[in-house]
Amino acid sequence: MPDSIQGEIGKLLCACKKPLLLSHIRPDGDAIGSIIGMGLVLKKAGKQPLLVLEDGLPSKYRFIAGSELVANQIKGDYDLVIALDCSDKGRIGEIGKELPVNINIDHHITNEKFAQVNLVLPEAPATAEILAAHLPEWGFELDAPSASALLMGIVTDTIGFRTSTVKPSTLRRAAELMERGANLSEIYLHALVTQSFPTSLLWGRALSHLVKENGLVWTAITLDDRKEVGYSGRDDADITNLLSAIEGADIAILFNDQNGGRVKVSWRSNSPYDVSWIAQQFGGGGHPLASGADIEGVLEDVKKRVLDVTRQYMKNMHLNLKGDKANG
Repeated sequence: MPDSIQGEIGKLLCACKKPLLLSHIRPDGDAIGSIIGMGLVLKKAGKQPLLVLEDGLPSKYRFIAGSELVANQIKGDYDLVIALDCSDKGRIGEIGKELPVNINIDHHITNEKFAQVNLVLPEAPATAEILAAHLPEWGFELDAPSASALLMGIVTDTIGFRTSTVKPSTLRRAAELMERGANLSEIYLHALVTQSFPTSLLWGRALSHLVKENGLVWTAITLDDRKEVGYSGRDDADITNLLSAIEGADIAILFNDQNGGRVKVSWRSNSPYDVSWIAQQFGGGGHPLASGADIEGVLEDVKKRVLDVTRQYMKNMHLNLKGDKANG
């Protein structure tokens, strides 16, 4: 990270009194851990942070200290706007449309660098790890509650240290957070293992729609599925992680139907398949092996469009890989 960015972020954080912390719609563990971890650190430093997630906080993450600080609306004034774990401004949701963002901290390779100051480190496995590394450098102290939130962000985005982005430094950072008081076993249990009964029912519905076509696997969550099993969230209930574990799946896709005529599409892949390129064709983005897009249209139409583009991409990749082997 350039020293100029490091210094500018430090100055902005030190000078603010009422920072507004935002993250993306349908928040995952990294979004939640980042916003709570940073919020607790700033609060400990005597500031009055506002923590806002448009979709609120999913119940499974309410075990983490500081979760009570998260609101779903912006109430009150603020003097600094910070976006965490957002690849583009639109991911913040309606509440962020008109806001000028001062600081953007993220790890998505497709980040559009939409803020006054942008700290984007695609090599980091989680935004929470970026914060764990740099908050002390900016003059802020990590304690047990903030360390726990940040460790939750790392654990969830790496699926328990299983992703290819995990490096020795990731494990060292996790150890440092544990030394600060974070309880790894508790975080792992609540964030990755324990699931609600409606979540389990939703998994069953999604798996009942499962389709496998050569190296491509996909399924869908319909609006009726969520309603009938009593699942109130708009997120994917970690079903994408189930799909990515299927043997022989080079690319897995989850179609998550949303109100208002939109479909959230999530891709997962194994190397060398870069699904961030596919997501960008639909206005989305993310990581080479994990990306998403929010697409306008009815579920069946969106499925057809996405599957057509994904199949063509895979066909081209197979031809390229075949050519590479022949030339080698």
